[in-house]
Amino acid sequence: MESLGKLHLNQHPIHLSLTQSPPSFPRKPSSLSFKPFKRASIRAASSSKSSLPSRLLKSTCVTFTAASALFLANLHLKPPPAIASPLTPSVESLKHQNVTVSLDVSALRSLMEVRIKSRKLLEAIDLINRLIDLEPEEKEWPILKANILSHSGDSESAKNAFEEIISKDPLRVEAYHGLAMAYSDSGDDLKAVEERIREAMVRCKKERNVKDLRDFKLLVAQIRVLEGKHEEALKLYQELVKEEPRDFRPYLCQGIIYTLLKKGGEAEKQFEKFRRLVPRNHPYREYFMDNMVATKLFAEKAQREMAGGTKG
Repeated sequence: MESLGKLHLNQHPIHLSLTQSPPSFPRKPSSLSFKPFKRASIRAASSSKSSLPSRLLKSTCVTFTAASALFLANLHLKPPPAIASPLTPSVESLKHQNVTVSLDVSALRSLMEVRIKSRKLLEAIDLINRLIDLEPEEKEWPILKANILSHSGDSESAKNAFEEIISKDPLRVEAYHGLAMAYSDSGDDLKAVEERIREAMVRCKKERNVKDLRDFKLLVAQIRVLEGKHEEALKLYQELVKEEPRDFRPYLCQGIIYTLLKKGGEAEKQFEKFRRLVPRNHPYREYFMDNMVATKLFAEKAQREMAGGTKG
């Protein structure tokens, strides 16, 4: 089955939160999240001169959270618990219930993927609500729902959904990322969101939560990107490189920003470091490569158009 990471909605990429952990920061590689920028969407988006840089920066230079959303690609169905032998009627009944729930979840998940592929987002949300009912302890369904709400343009509902997630899990980096994207999409000031992120960072420091602290720092850099403060974003990414030079994520983001700032030589240096560090078996390697290629294609196209305009 094609993963949701390959889906395209109205030619807009699904935000993939780039807080996907590198090898030096072990964490369950569990997210299929908004928004992978695949080749089909690159070709479609390349016709829009003004929108591609914004889309790339939003979809690539994000927090790389261990799941910005859509934990579907690697979200395996939980097997029913081992059943002791001989089976008693009550245990047999429990087994039947677990199998039924597993089948229901599998069927609903497959149907949800179909709905997303066909851009029927409201129907997809209805299915996610049913999945939440079946698996109330699964934390990734609410994140998926909130991100689809955001992608569908319902920023207010998305904000409320992300806020609910944060109220239950104050250090859920991907929820803060989604909240920041929803604020940005609705044109709201990001200062309030950043202030809360700073508070979460203080808590991470107190708890010595190094992984989430780094992800929050990446999110602050993303906010600078959303604000159009690319030079400030570059400084933050450079600081992150100094802290952990083995992390490929800041190099990719810097390369994209330098490309869009027409600093091709510096961009290629960053891309080379990224290519050297990103694992060949990384679940999002192709996605990262696609974004890098898309940025270069945009830069080349813009240069050709500028050259043509000058000649004219």
